[in-house]
Amino acid sequence: MIRLKLIKVCGLLTAFFCVATPSISNALPDDRNQPIHITSDTAEVDDKTGLSIYRGKVKIIQGTINLVADQVTIHSDNQGISKLVAIGAPAHFQQLPEIEKTITHAFGNTIEYFVSEERIELKKQAKLEQEQNVFTGERIDYDIKRRVVNAYGDQQPNSSATPPRVNLIIQPNKTNNSATKDNPANE
Repeated sequence: MIRLKLIKVCGLLTAFFCVATPSISNALPDDRNQPIHITSDTAEVDDKTGLSIYRGKVKIIQGTINLVADQVTIHSDNQGISKLVAIGAPAHFQQLPEIEKTITHAFGNTIEYFVSEERIELKKQAKLEQEQNVFTGERIDYDIKRRVVNAYGDQQPNSSATPPRVNLIIQPNKTNNSATKDNPANE
């Protein structure tokens, strides 16, 4: 019985990552062919509800994709995996979007990944590090396919303190700066 459940869990997770990672690993197609490694303290799979819940130091790795959280819940329906919810303090998602790029890191107390929409929502103490640029806020929506970031401060004003705001650190484009310095005609 336990072996059958484990086979179902592995099959479900393989299906999830095959569906969930095509856009994440467009530049690294080898990620999709890598084995999925999952570690957690407990695993609960309910085929009737389509929920799989992993608790306790959850770590999911497939190729360059890495997810670490206190709890991960996978939602599935008759069409496959629809959503993944990772909870932590904070939860951490990372991927290598392209060869010769740096790893993109995403943090939040809650990370929701919407498979069909190919987007991630980072909630509460959200942070996205993309190359040398850093985005922080109470919520960040990241469109993986288009590489579009929307960041939001606290939507609930707090009368006793200044509500959290969005903070961005955007590095200058080094290619344009060096061209200006080397070519006096551009001045």
